Amino acid sequence: MTKEKPLFSIRMTIKLGAVLCCLLAGAVVSTAAYAAESAQAPADQVAGEHPHALTLQQCIDIAQEKNHYRVASRYGIEIAEAQHRQALSGYWPQVGAKASYTIMDEDPNFIFPGRNISMPAGTALVVQTPVGQIPLTSLPIPDQNVKLMDKKNFVASLNATLPIYTGGQVSAIVRQAEQGMKAAREEARRTDLQVVYDTTRYYYGAVLARELIQIGRDALTRMEVTLELTENLYTKGSGKVKKTDYLRNKTVVEWLRTTVTALEANEQLARAALTNSMGMDWESPVEPAPQELPFVPASADLKSLVSGAYSFNPDWARLEAGLDAAAAKIDEAKSGHFPKIGLFGNLTHIENSYDKGIVTADNRTSWSIGVGLELPLFNGMRTTNEVREAKARLQQLKQQQFLLKEGIALQVKHIFIQLMSTQQQKVSSESAANSSEENRALNERAYQEELVETKDVIEAQLIESLMKAQYRKALYDHLEARANMDYVVGKQITDIISSTPQR
Repeated sequence: MTKEKPLFSIRMTIKLGAVLCCLLAGAVVSTAAYAAESAQAPADQVAGEHPHALTLQQCIDIAQEKNHYRVASRYGIEIAEAQHRQALSGYWPQVGAKASYTIMDEDPNFIFPGRNISMPAGTALVVQTPVGQIPLTSLPIPDQNVKLMDKKNFVASLNATLPIYTGGQVSAIVRQAEQGMKAAREEARRTDLQVVYDTTRYYYGAVLARELIQIGRDALTRMEVTLELTENLYTKGSGKVKKTDYLRNKTVVEWLRTTVTALEANEQLARAALTNSMGMDWESPVEPAPQELPFVPASADLKSLVSGAYSFNPDWARLEAGLDAAAAKIDEAKSGHFPKIGLFGNLTHIENSYDKGIVTADNRTSWSIGVGLELPLFNGMRTTNEVREAKARLQQLKQQQFLLKEGIALQVKHIFIQLMSTQQQKVSSESAANSSEENRALNERAYQEELVETKDVIEAQLIESLMKAQYRKALYDHLEARANMDYVVGKQITDIISSTPQR
């Protein structure tokens, strides 16, 4: 039974090592579902292409230029600016021109009704008739058909209106449009932060995958050398190394070969995800610059990060803009209770072949100016309920602001705990990796002298690879946590640290 426990330990080590190595490389691109479809992109690289290596900043610059989400967010700003200019038009006079040419079925006319005109007293009009002269005391006038204008008519008019007082409606609409521009800018900034965050974690994910491949290849090379040594000791040694040791070693070698193949596939997926986040064509190869995962410890305290999030978080700023817009919406609704006053004027010209009737020279061109007043008296309580609706929406946003405030603080705290944890994991995993490397070297030298068993040197080599992989994963987790903190806060941690007064 005592001999089975070390064997059981080796089996568990191999199993855990396989699962962990696969998960480490797979976690790099697990959040990018589209990377699976783009996995063919690096195939050309394997076939012989050597892409130009790019630094993280170069990848971010390319992503900010070509990422389609970022381009779409810029159009959102243009839309908001256009809406703001539309709102400002309410302060300006509205001028319009109209023209019409009409043909009627016949000339319009006016029938002047007939009547009798009484003669003044003491006077009489003598009319000569066949029977003699007859004096008349009144003069009868028959109906008269008067032509007003020709049936073909052309009319052109110029109209202008200028609002003087709208009860605050125009100014309220302008305020809403201004907050809409602010919200659009914050939405674009959120998109920029998302692009930087995705590019950063995919970039370091590709670097991590590359380092894991190197760890796997080194482990495979050492295990192959150990296999040759095991075979020599088995065939030519003192007999301490048995065939079961050789077969166990060979099994581990083939398992490592399979693991390295899986890590290479995951590295291709990581680079495909990086290519996609940069907005480049899936056939465009992207290779991170040769470097190790950096480690920059963060010394900011939790309170400064939370307060920084309330100052720089785009979601928080966008909600504040929404609150201001909701308050302006209340003023717009209240304007329905107030009168509307404005100036108006118009200029009209008529072209007609007839020069009498209503189209005389005096009537052909006319103008008028005036002041208009619109006073709401009763509209079925519609305006009152519009005000109630606007106030309710404002209160709803205030409650959402409370929830967002707590949510941002909780999210920052969660990432901060992860950040501090990864810093501690880096120190411990680095020490474990160094110790495991020294332990592996000692076991290899002892194995050459047949002082340790085969399972001991196999275990030492696997543990070294596992510890080195865990160390690299701790570095990646720290970088990912920093990038996530920058994304949530809305500003880089280093800027917040530099702006925080030292105590």
